[in-house]
Amino acid sequence: MAHTKTGKMRNLESQPKVLIVDDESSARVTVESVLSSEKYELYFAENGAQALSMAEKIQPDIILLDVMMPGLNGFEVCKKIRLMHGLVEVPIVLITALDDRESRMSGIKAGADDFVSKPFDRQELRLRVQNLTRLNHYKLQTLYSAIELKFYESFVGEQSTFGDQNTMQAHAISNIRDYVEASEALLILFDSENPDLATKRLLGPGLAWEAEQTFLVKGSNLCKAMGQTLTMLDYDSTLTKESEPVLIGASTSPIRNIILAPLNINKTLLGAMIFVNPLFDFKKDDRRARFLQLMIKGVSTAIFAMEHTRQLTISKAALEASQWEILNSRNTLRTFFDNIPSCIYVIDRSYNIMIINSRRSERINQAPQKLVGSKCYESLYGNQAPCPLCRVADAFNGIPSVRSLREWQPKETFIQWEITTVPIRENFDTINQAIIFDEDVTEKWMLEANLIESEKLASIGQLAANVAHEINNPLSAIIANAQLMLRDLVDADEDTIEALQLIEMAGVRAAKIVGDLLKSARKEKKGEFEEISLNKTILEAITMANFEIRNRSVKIELDLSEGMPNILAHQNQLKGVWINLIMNALGAIENSDGVISISTRHEDDQYRIAFSDNGKGIATEHREHIFEPFFTTKDASHGTGLGLSVSQQVIKEHHGAIDFESSPGKGTKFIIILPDTPRNGV
Repeated sequence: MAHTKTGKMRNLESQPKVLIVDDESSARVTVESVLSSEKYELYFAENGAQALSMAEKIQPDIILLDVMMPGLNGFEVCKKIRLMHGLVEVPIVLITALDDRESRMSGIKAGADDFVSKPFDRQELRLRVQNLTRLNHYKLQTLYSAIELKFYESFVGEQSTFGDQNTMQAHAISNIRDYVEASEALLILFDSENPDLATKRLLGPGLAWEAEQTFLVKGSNLCKAMGQTLTMLDYDSTLTKESEPVLIGASTSPIRNIILAPLNINKTLLGAMIFVNPLFDFKKDDRRARFLQLMIKGVSTAIFAMEHTRQLTISKAALEASQWEILNSRNTLRTFFDNIPSCIYVIDRSYNIMIINSRRSERINQAPQKLVGSKCYESLYGNQAPCPLCRVADAFNGIPSVRSLREWQPKETFIQWEITTVPIRENFDTINQAIIFDEDVTEKWMLEANLIESEKLASIGQLAANVAHEINNPLSAIIANAQLMLRDLVDADEDTIEALQLIEMAGVRAAKIVGDLLKSARKEKKGEFEEISLNKTILEAITMANFEIRNRSVKIELDLSEGMPNILAHQNQLKGVWINLIMNALGAIENSDGVISISTRHEDDQYRIAFSDNGKGIATEHREHIFEPFFTTKDASHGTGLGLSVSQQVIKEHHGAIDFESSPGKGTKFIIILPDTPRNGV
């Protein structure tokens, strides 16, 4: 990730820094005496490790390096310096007693620029240092000028050569990164649409952006502390990586300091450029500091222009979209108006239809355009005057209203309409038009009616449960006394014994019926499944319907498979299904030799239950509707149309299926399939 420099950038007005590396103190003193009369800042290191640490810290302008040292020798130190940030081209002079060709070749391969042989000539050493520092000075001046010219051309003369603004930004920030000799460069841009968010981009190798991330501005101390001016900040790299989202992942090496360059224009903060570990101190070089400010201003202007262009592009696209919407609004609104579920039309004060949707016009088999301009009460209702219960007059007085209308259909069926009339207010709050909504509320009306009926049935059921509970007390007395008399009258005659046994059996049977009724009336919690005998639920259902069965003189034929495993199910819900199927079969049997056959089987991990009757069967036109809520062929006083719908729902809750076979005049057979659910759950 680190950016490798091709040259060093220093304050050209400051004194050159000379790093002298030698393990012998006498040699260091000698070099110091030679150079002390010149305008140099002298630094000393006693070994290779110390030299590397000091070189990275002070960034010298020239290094005098002894070859023969313990530990790291001069060749190894030279190689390592050439890999360090900012020291790629620092002049290195090897001071060595080795003068053979092989040693000099090793020095050149290590990256040395010159050699001075020990013992060295004082005048020669002085001149070599002067020449190398002067040459490096001129090289830096040339490099600064080249970067400044390149930056100027990027923003003034050759913007079109980069093709897009992102590429131009990358080139510009790369130039500034080289200009301040930083290891890394980051661009922070605040989100113009959401000021709480910012995006950071890291400039990678090859002038390409990489590692783009979004972060919260309030979580960044750098963003919160950002001002309007260029700032140099010292940083603790460990703390930074833990707490500063801007600098996380910005550098593989420790972060010592940064240059924070805010990007602002017209007092608007667009973001910032951040340069990690810069070697240039803009406080000590006014000329370069001024050009650095110019560079930052150029980037700010370019980013502002790019954002302005983006906003213009968005505005243009929005304008074009608005124009397209305006051009297509009529068809869109017409389509919406025609396909809305309600019947809608608009009338004026003279009851003339201004607009009407297809749903309303289809009710009288007319096209909408043929109805526009006609009187609503004439064309829609066939009246010669406004409808008697019409509430349009209220709408023109500013009062919305709702009324009901029942429209009778063939076969004594009807549609319940809810008609809502709403005034349309125009300028100055005048009302010259009203909109009328006709909504089919038949199903809602029937649901409400059946809800009321269900509440009545629930009350009756509660009353029946209470009565059954009260009957239990005298039944208990009857059974108990019959049993006592049987015990006490052991020697009674056969007729008396038989009569007492009949009393006991009748009492027990009555108690069982009451108990079943109480079980059915008791509320069950949803999800409470229990292991029950399927055959037993069918027998109990027959017992509860026994009165109707005897009253109709219908024969019950049972073929219940013995030894079936218990089923995990809602006991009362299943009994409700069986009772409903038995009652439906009784209602379908019209002859005197009626038979209801009930069979159960357990095969292939499934329970198969069949209810058959020899009644009149189900008419062909009714078969696809029999499981629909509130569909019934019975009189209103004999059925609600909810039985089969509820039964189907119960079977589905047990993960089963219900279907039927029917032949008109021959009877109907209902087949229920229930899975053998594992006993650890449903």
